[in-house]
Amino acid sequence: MRRATRIILLLALLCCPLTVMAASQTIHIPVTLDPSFVRSEFIRQAFNLPGERALPLNLNEGCSRIELWDPEVGPEKSLLKLGSAIKIQAGLPLKDVCIPLAGWEGHINLLQQIVFDQKTNRLGLQVMDFKTLGPGGKQTGIDKSLVGLIQSYLNPYLGKVSFDMGGAVKGLQNLLPLFVKDQDKQNFGSWLGTLRVGGVQMKEGSIILDVLMDVDAAAPAGEGEGASLPAAGIQALVKAWEDWDAFFVNQIQALIGQSVTEDEKNTLLETLLDRRYEFVNSLEEGTIRQDLVVRQFTDTWQTLGSIFRKYLSTKLSGSPADYLSFIATADAIVALSKGGLNVMPDINRSGLLQLAKLLGVKEAEPDLRYSSAVNNPLRMFFGFGELPDDQKPAYEGLEMDFPEEDARGGIPAALWSFLPIQASTAHAQAQQPGIDEMKPWVLPKGDITPYLSRVKMVLDQATEDVLKKKKLAAGYYNLYRSAVLATAWQESCWRQFVTKGGKISPIFSYNQSSVGLMQINERVWRGIYKVENLRWNIHYNARTGCEILELYLRQYALKKPESKGLDSNTLARTLYAMYNGGPGQFKKFLARKADNKFIKVDQLFWEKYSLTTSDRLDKISVCLIGR
Repeated sequence: MRRATRIILLLALLCCPLTVMAASQTIHIPVTLDPSFVRSEFIRQAFNLPGERALPLNLNEGCSRIELWDPEVGPEKSLLKLGSAIKIQAGLPLKDVCIPLAGWEGHINLLQQIVFDQKTNRLGLQVMDFKTLGPGGKQTGIDKSLVGLIQSYLNPYLGKVSFDMGGAVKGLQNLLPLFVKDQDKQNFGSWLGTLRVGGVQMKEGSIILDVLMDVDAAAPAGEGEGASLPAAGIQALVKAWEDWDAFFVNQIQALIGQSVTEDEKNTLLETLLDRRYEFVNSLEEGTIRQDLVVRQFTDTWQTLGSIFRKYLSTKLSGSPADYLSFIATADAIVALSKGGLNVMPDINRSGLLQLAKLLGVKEAEPDLRYSSAVNNPLRMFFGFGELPDDQKPAYEGLEMDFPEEDARGGIPAALWSFLPIQASTAHAQAQQPGIDEMKPWVLPKGDITPYLSRVKMVLDQATEDVLKKKKLAAGYYNLYRSAVLATAWQESCWRQFVTKGGKISPIFSYNQSSVGLMQINERVWRGIYKVENLRWNIHYNARTGCEILELYLRQYALKKPESKGLDSNTLARTLYAMYNGGPGQFKKFLARKADNKFIKVDQLFWEKYSLTTSDRLDKISVCLIGR
């Protein structure tokens, strides 16, 4: 009988599909809090008197008194250090008179241990020790009576400060569902119910919340996340990337008004430009992948998270729950994207809008439009200065009537829809104002020598306008001047316009992403420069290219440790590599040089730069023959 039963069971297993229950596993989501968040909470809860002052003790009209101001918070090994200026006085009240016993004014450092209560999800701080410091930061002793006041009043006063870490869990439960695809929401929703804070520790100068979540340990689905996209999926991904890029700008603008350092601003700008170049290049080369947007989100947060954590804590000091929700969600998206799960984060407009709402005015809708309009606050933040309003000519169309020329090389109408930033295709009238200003910048049919002289004057003037600001060290002027001329040669063969069939158009790159004499990429420099002027004003385009080259040379190339010892030719070549592909190309070019594996664009620029420094600009005519 037993043998027969076994046979029946074996047949059942062979004939019927086997259902495997997914095992459960617990993943860890490290949520990092900057000490500035703790400082903000100390100010909100303890240093809440005008001027960020605290009054832990004020007995008998100040006879015994402790006053604190100028709080500072930072790590001290595994402890948290609260530093503050302090004035303390011990006195004995006698009828209407206070008899002073001891007094001292200086600086105090209180070393506090993090204490976490899992039942209440509250983080508290317990004073373990303190040090009193005199002039010059030297440790000094104080009267025993003052020590007693600190232990009896100051320590308990600070011990009342606590932090509700439940805000991180609630924020994740509310926001994370917005970052998963519809088909994954049900599965993901069951995971969210298991979210909890497992513990808190000090690590590498930050407070780390160990948020736990139980998930199904199934094999990852969506194996095509990293695969190249078919043409049908590219348009949707482009829109998703534009939403992400608009959110990134919104995130940066949330830092305006904070004391962000110049080095931090440079890092922010470098990351913004590199992300944009990565998108443009992958789109142009046909290598764009489904996971591009989520990867850019996570890479950007890992690069810039420390900056945002530090300054957003000040901006959101009155809304600790918003701060925790924002930080926890970004950290969780990073963790989930690397967790090998069968549910991958989906970076989409709805989720980004909700995140952006945490950073802005409560009643106002965040502006996540992907617009080509100049963003003056962003320009000011990055040190470009406010853009003048009187830049002319500037037209919205992509071409205008130009009957005097029979010429060559316009933009086919079929390609207009692929322009990086959509523009009106309405044609200008034959007598449109400004047409005479463009005639000198159209390549003539006959002798081109006067034309080349005019363009060189434009480039020279733009170069000198930038150098007049005296930001670049004078020793690099000659390198910079040659780089400008060679870059314009490489990018456009010294052309701003092309003509065909009685029409004039700005000259675009083969993939319609960059425009004009200096081939400024419209997506990369979105919000920084005026698109219409880049297209229709050769002076504006030249000056823009000169500003970008100077920025890359001064702020990036010359500040990199690797630049020390580079000869001027190599430095010029790294400069163009960045101009062509973003700040991240600096190290990539040096790697190519070390391996002697230059790409074609490296070699082409080097040829033109060598001719420029040899005063052989007459060779430009070679690339203009037949155009």
